[in-house]
Parts: sequence; C-alpha cells; structure tokens
Amino acid sequence: MILLYLALAWLVGIGLVRWLFPSDFRPSLHNSLVIAAGAGVGIGICSSLYFLSLAIIGPKIAVLAGIEGTALAIALALAIIARNRGTTFAWADGSPTPWFLTVAFAVVAFSALCIFVFYSMAKPHGDWDAWAIWNLRARFLVRAGENWRDAFSHDLSWSHPGYPLLLPGIIALCWTLAGSESTLLPAAVAFLFTFGAAGLLVSTLGILRGKTQAWIAGIVLLGGSAVMVNGANQYADIPLSYFILATLALLCLQERYPDDWRFSLLAGITAGLGAWTKNEGALFLAAVVTARAWALAQYRNGASLKRQAPWLTVGFAPWLALLLFFKLRFATSDDLLSKHPNQIYTHVTDVGRWITVLQGYFLASFRIGGFLIPIVLVLALYWYLVRFRVEDRDRAALATVLAALSLTVIGQFVVYLAFPNDVIWQLNTSLERLLLQLWPAGLLAFFLAANSLELQPKTRAAAKNKPVKRPQKPARRTAETR
Repeated sequence: MILLYLALAWLVGIGLVRWLFPSDFRPSLHNSLVIAAGAGVGIGICSSLYFLSLAIIGPKIAVLAGIEGTALAIALALAIIARNRGTTFAWADGSPTPWFLTVAFAVVAFSALCIFVFYSMAKPHGDWDAWAIWNLRARFLVRAGENWRDAFSHDLSWSHPGYPLLLPGIIALCWTLAGSESTLLPAAVAFLFTFGAAGLLVSTLGILRGKTQAWIAGIVLLGGSAVMVNGANQYADIPLSYFILATLALLCLQERYPDDWRFSLLAGITAGLGAWTKNEGALFLAAVVTARAWALAQYRNGASLKRQAPWLTVGFAPWLALLLFFKLRFATSDDLLSKHPNQIYTHVTDVGRWITVLQGYFLASFRIGGFLIPIVLVLALYWYLVRFRVEDRDRAALATVLAALSLTVIGQFVVYLAFPNDVIWQLNTSLERLLLQLWPAGLLAFFLAANSLELQPKTRAAAKNKPVKRPQKPARRTAETR
C-alpha cells in the first residue's frame, strides 16, 4: 500500500510532462522519455509541497492529503486534456541495430536490476548517508509532530541539518500518508531515480543519435557497479545525477527544436529540483545557467538567448526561492559557511593541499563507474575507433553540456581545496560519489559527439545486388571522311 503513494507522486510528474509533451497512449520512445522524466519531476513537486505544507500550516495530515490530492488531480487533468502540439519524439535515422546489441542491453539491464535488488535486501536501511542523514531527517519529520523543526537542531550538526529536503520530504510524505515507516519506500525511491536516469539517457540518445548509440550508452551506464550500488545504498548522489542528466538532456533536445520553449521550461524545473536535492545541485544550477548563456552567445545569437533564458528562469525560480526559504528560515548550520576566512586563505595557499586534491581527482577518474577495467581507457579506445564528429545543429548543445560539467568540477575542486580540515579523508569518502553525479551526463556528451559504430554486417544478398563497376574501354575514334 505504501508504494501506491509513491506511484501517485510519479503520476503527478507524468501528468505535467505529458501536458508539456503530449502523445498517443501507446508504447513508444516518446512515452518512455515522458515516464522517465515524470519520475523525478513528480517526486520533486510532491516533496516541495510537503515541506511548504509543513512550514506554513503544520503537521496536519488532512490538509497535507488535500494539497497532494489537488496536485494529482490538476496533473491528471492536464495530461488528459493535452493535445499534440507538433513535437513527437522518435528514433533517429541510422543503420539498422544488430540483434545482439539489443540482447546485450537487455542482459546488462537485467543484471543491473539483480544487483540493485540484492544490495537493497542486504541493506534495507541503506548505507551511512541514507540512515544518518536522509532517512533520519524523514523520521524526525514524521515522528516529531509539532516539534518537527528539531530535525534541524544544532545538536544534529553531524547529520548535516542544512542539506536540502527533496529525499526526506518525499519519504516523510509517503510514510505520513501510509501511517507506516516501511524500509521498502526509500528503496523504491532510489529505484526510480537509478533506472530513471538510464531511461533518460537511452531515450535522449535514441532521439538525437539513434538506437545503436542509445543501447551502447545504456550498457556503459548500467554495466558499472557504482551506479547500482550507490543507488541501492539510497545516497542522494544518484538522484542528483538524474536531475543533472535531465537538465542537460532537455537542453540538448532544445537545440533540435529551437523554437519550442517547453524544453527550456522543463530543464529549468529539473535544474531547480537538483538544487533542492543536495548542496552540489545549487552549484550545478549556477554552472548550467552560465554555460547555457555562453553556449548560445557563442554558437547561436542573442535572439536565442533572449527567447530561452526567461523560460529556463521561470522553471528553476520557484525551487531556488524554496531553497533560500529553507536555508534562511530553518537550516541551523552549513558546512561551508561555518569556516573562518583566515582558515580558507590558509587552505588555498597550501601547495601540498593543491597536489593532494589534484592527485585525488586523477586517481578517482580511473575508478569512476566501478568497472573492472578503467572505463576511461575503454572510452578512449572507442573514440580512437570511431572518432568524433559534431554536427552544426548540436554544437551549442554539446558546448552547454561540457561547459556545465567543467564549471561544476571546478566548483567542486575549489570546495575541496578551501573548506575541509582533513582533505584526505574528505576526498576518500566523497570524491568518487561527486564524480558519479556527473557520470550519466558525461556519457550523454560522449555519445552525442561520437560517430555511430557500424555493427550491422553486410548480407550476401546485399553484396550480390550491389552493382559492380567495370572498367570502361576507351571510345573508338571515328574516322574522318571527306
């Protein structure tokens, strides 16, 4: 029964996304993208409404149920009345995809599902961050009643009470409505974000580059153990990676449909929800806004920037305001703001600290994804075989993705350099997870730029029907006659 409330939150997102991008009710690539995007959007909206209801009205379950029910009714009404508005997604044209690649993707996806289920059963409460931060905060919100603000007490500074509330909010909402604190719910939320990210990556690349590129990217994402393990551990890094990927994927699709404002609006919403998920999401929000403005100015024109920027802003503005409201009104401590300027200056001017952080990034890049063989070497070989070829229509999209990811990495690097007291411990416990936040979006950029891999062998019939060019004999000269 408790999963029903999570499914209803998912329906809220599907209704909103389908209203923006309607299509026929049938299995299709278009609806796959709508369903994958709807998972995060619905969870984010319901989590936000839960916190606002708690902050303004208090822990009144009847009011909370009424607010969430109204949101669901509005979303479903929008989905039902939506009419096709010209943008329907389909697989990009390309050479036929061989059957064995489809089978390989299915096998890898099933294996990833088994890994996720196995780890979830082994750790029903998740790992450290799950039960010490996210689920702990959710339990405070559910159990404390009128004293729910104690969830952000100074006495809990070790549990980061200043972290945003997207995950605790959706878990506490469903627990409150169901009257049960089942450990199945956080695992189900983690499942939606983990496999929703895979759905977003495959769907987006299928629209932009075709089925072959989409299947290969899906195999790479699901084939590493890190995504499944961290997802099953119920860490917030996988939900944040979902929102980062969703934002950049929508901006890539915006380039294929430059006059359709709906992509920028939904990208703004997912970027804002990323900021409501984790502190690093606010860094990414600043990075993607900067990167998008630069890419449009560099590869498009001022008119494109003026047309898209307002919709992007309208999308993320409500969640940026919600985050500021939470930080200023309820969050009692913040890891970054608690440092003294002199301490930050000492850290930044320490040459050994620079070397330590750079070394940490270099080594972590070979462990990203959790593969037996460093995946960066495999992707380097793939690039050597197929090389990169970026079409003119995708240059602004690729520039946006690369610039946003680069600015985010630079921001993370500065944080490691300036703030932690024990930087080695901080790198060892968090750097790989921070890079994992950018991993799905990095795969989007890589396979958007890479040439398609030709895997379909030529059949004998095709070879037999292929016209053979024979050498032409030189034309005889005609004898001149008088």
